Amino acid sequence: MPAILSRRDFLAAAPSSGAALAAPPRRPNIVFLLSDDHHFQCLGANGNQHIQTPHLDRLASRGALFSNGQISTPQCNPSRGVLLSGLESYQTGLLSNGRTAFRAGLGPTVVAQLRDSGYDTTLLGKWHITNSPRECGFTQAPLWTPAGSMQYRNPKLRRGLDGSDEVVNGHITDLLTDEACRYLASPPPQPYLLWLAYNAPHTPWFAAPKYYEPYRHPLPPPSHPKSGATYFDWQTYYAVVSHLDEAAGRVIDTLEKTGQWDNTLVVFLGDNGFLCGAKGLSGKVHPWEPSVRVPFILSGGRAHKRRIVNSDPVASIDLPATFLDLAGIKSPHRLSGRSLRSYLDKGAGAIDEGFSVWTDGRPDALTINEAVEPYRLVRTRTHKYILWESRRDALYDLRADPLEETPLSDAKLRRQLRERLAARMRRTADPARDWL
Repeated sequence: MPAILSRRDFLAAAPSSGAALAAPPRRPNIVFLLSDDHHFQCLGANGNQHIQTPHLDRLASRGALFSNGQISTPQCNPSRGVLLSGLESYQTGLLSNGRTAFRAGLGPTVVAQLRDSGYDTTLLGKWHITNSPRECGFTQAPLWTPAGSMQYRNPKLRRGLDGSDEVVNGHITDLLTDEACRYLASPPPQPYLLWLAYNAPHTPWFAAPKYYEPYRHPLPPPSHPKSGATYFDWQTYYAVVSHLDEAAGRVIDTLEKTGQWDNTLVVFLGDNGFLCGAKGLSGKVHPWEPSVRVPFILSGGRAHKRRIVNSDPVASIDLPATFLDLAGIKSPHRLSGRSLRSYLDKGAGAIDEGFSVWTDGRPDALTINEAVEPYRLVRTRTHKYILWESRRDALYDLRADPLEETPLSDAKLRRQLRERLAARMRRTADPARDWL
């Protein structure tokens, strides 16, 4: 039978409060920077020497740059639905810019789960979803817009979750960054999620020409097709991206000056790509690389200390699972993404495939009275397999044929990737399973 200690003996034997009773590590802050219509190679760190993005390049040098990062549905509204929920667009009901409301009964968003676990959740910038920010889990929204696009100069914005539209004088990129820096200068005592959704470089563009005065016509990205893109205004597009880069630099500087960098995950992601004339197309939505591939950076003090350039095909749907994993939250429902935490902790992971989808084949899905045939695609580090609703399909070798001009006839590889796509469709109860 163990001896019974007196209270004095117990206190004398107990470890000091500075050792065993130390407070557990604080859960990380998350600063999520979202750009809009961002061509994946309009980033110096992704191999484009024609564009000036020194701050984002430095961010990439202090964490993980995913060179094959892709978006799960390449359009503004459904992309945001995926990021809020951790579910595919055909699971959420946000199928396109023509279908913008969450399906009933999905359960709490990832943002709501962070809020309910004690996070402060703050929205700045573009929203573009029928459901309100409060309904989706945000505790505050100092400056935001429900619109899908807006004027860069003197935009209409809302102050607060219940605010109404008012003209705010200034440039939208600067206004949002000013508000973000104010928030970060006096952060809440609890961990926080700062969701900062810029509209740059979405049209209608406006930026000072100072960034590219030496170049009358800046060159397109190295991987971009020369034909079909000569009409694109690369000078203005690059200028808008460079202005955004300066804004990101201000956010990063504020984190460092206020001592928050070491316990913060900083994510930079394009909400979708931009075709910029590739294959004679504008906009996004299509299954081609400039549409589905995006700038994708995980950085901050919570990231691996050594610079990582990783070619694993991670996808935007993996970010919500990552946020919950870092916050120590188990979701009440199954997410469709995979946590990227091992890339942060160890600098490596084991993701071999990523998926992108398009579901809404109606003409008004794009709000420009044209339809894009629904598809599903699976992408590896080197190949892409696309299956369309009409049941036609195509396989591409992305290293040998980065412009996706000549489909492969490799029957074995085609079958293997089709099987991997089928497994994903079954696992997520994809209503398009009958295409197989």
